[in-house]
Amino acid sequence: QSFEQEEFNMRPTQTFCLLFLAMCGRVAAFPVVELVDAAGRLQPPALGCATCAPLALQIRSTTAALRDAQLCEFFSFCDGDQGSLLTYDFNLPQIRAQDRCTRISFHKETCLRAIATGLQKYHPFLLSVETSILSSNDQVTWVRSSAQRLAELLIHQLNVEFGISDVGESALEVSVFDSVSQTDWNRQVNVHVTLRDFTRFMEKSSRALRFMSSVTNL
Repeated sequence: QSFEQEEFNMRPTQTFCLLFLAMCGRVAAFPVVELVDAAGRLQPPALGCATCAPLALQIRSTTAALRDAQLCEFFSFCDGDQGSLLTYDFNLPQIRAQDRCTRISFHKETCLRAIATGLQKYHPFLLSVETSILSSNDQVTWVRSSAQRLAELLIHQLNVEFGISDVGESALEVSVFDSVSQTDWNRQVNVHVTLRDFTRFMEKSSRALRFMSSVTNL
């Protein structure tokens, strides 16, 4: 009887030990994964730019709508035909082959740097458009502020993933417009060229950002 009593008293301890071992086994079944570089240093996880692609697309759509409205209201080109305005070119930023933003040659760091730099260069031109279009001023203000926000998001992404905190300030100045006599016609031409070229820039940028968000480990 004393033996059976001793065995009964040991059962809670044995039960606890078995439960503890079982819990340890379950914890061990989940591997601990850490991101390390070639030198064995722990790396912070890359922050995604989840809002970048939809924001870029919305900027592009709004800018295209502003472009079409201005073409119709001021130049009476309501069918989308830009006519003689196609001859005007101020060499504003565009996404080009060397920026590696296409599916075939996509390179994340190079492409994000090109988009962020271009957005910064467009800022003074969009500010000039904002003072020239009164009927759609709120939309232009939204485009300018949203483009600035997108540039900040991309620069943050470049800093987190590649240690790049400065993509260079704008080398372009709105003085390119000052070389043309500022008649109402010329002001509206400046507005059109800015909206037209920025729409093209955002079309390729949004396409690249959508592609970036659809793939991993680039």
